[in-house]
Amino acid sequence: MIVTTPSSIAYQGIKLVLTGTVTLQPSIKSVGFLESLYSSIKPIQLVNKTIDIDSHGRINPGRKKFPFHVNLDFPKGEIGSGLLETYHGAYINIQYVLTAEISRGYMLKSISSSLEILVEGRAGKIPRPLGHSHSVYVYITQDTQKHSLLPSICSGGFRVVGRVMTSCCLTDPVVGEITVEHSAIPIRSIDLNLLRIESITLNDRSVSEKTEIQVTQVADGDVCRGIPLPIFLILPRLLTCPTLSSGSFSIEFAIAITVSFEAEISQFYGDSSSLTPKEWVALETLPLRLLR
Repeated sequence: MIVTTPSSIAYQGIKLVLTGTVTLQPSIKSVGFLESLYSSIKPIQLVNKTIDIDSHGRINPGRKKFPFHVNLDFPKGEIGSGLLETYHGAYINIQYVLTAEISRGYMLKSISSSLEILVEGRAGKIPRPLGHSHSVYVYITQDTQKHSLLPSICSGGFRVVGRVMTSCCLTDPVVGEITVEHSAIPIRSIDLNLLRIESITLNDRSVSEKTEIQVTQVADGDVCRGIPLPIFLILPRLLTCPTLSSGSFSIEFAIAITVSFEAEISQFYGDSSSLTPKEWVALETLPLRLLR
């Protein structure tokens, strides 16, 4: 803790307060507008800890440092083991805030400042299954699609194969490769979409919403046939966390490989989002398990 002041400050106490909460906000699309207004979910408290730095004294003009130490090892609770990692999602937020407060005594306003801290788990303390990082093979053809494609794409046919990680550590990239073996229609682009699936238990039912975190382009333009294209996806901090599931909420992730074909209608759309199926886009979605 660092205090910088141009004048002397007398204080009656200095303390730090560490709070950690899980905020749940159901999607309007999942529960409806009216229900989202009156459905209030109380934040889940993870940590509420006070650390006394000093009882009383005086801070001279200039810069003064107050060392402190906070132990973040907590016993198991109703949501799982220990602390959950910091996470900022669309409908679920796991946040830790450290507040410093200087009490100046009677009739004087206290001085306080808050700062969000990033909490990450220790890899050595989280058990991993054998073979925690593994890849699966992917086959994308007109027969594997769950939505309709343009007749011109189906008539000529296409075949895209590859392999990609479906379980990996948060500090490692998601790697793999993809190969276009055959496509009668020129390819516009190949993208890798990182998705999150957030589920919240509300009124004895679970509501889930899938949102897009980021899009990584693997290829731009009509790629050569039969040549493996590398996949290298860096997982963003804060927007991802270890896959978890508790009684009141869960956070899961997925990756979607999208292959966009050249079509006149595609010129009016500039994105390759996998959330809305399109007639000129073939895709394959795979679950992604993240570990620390």
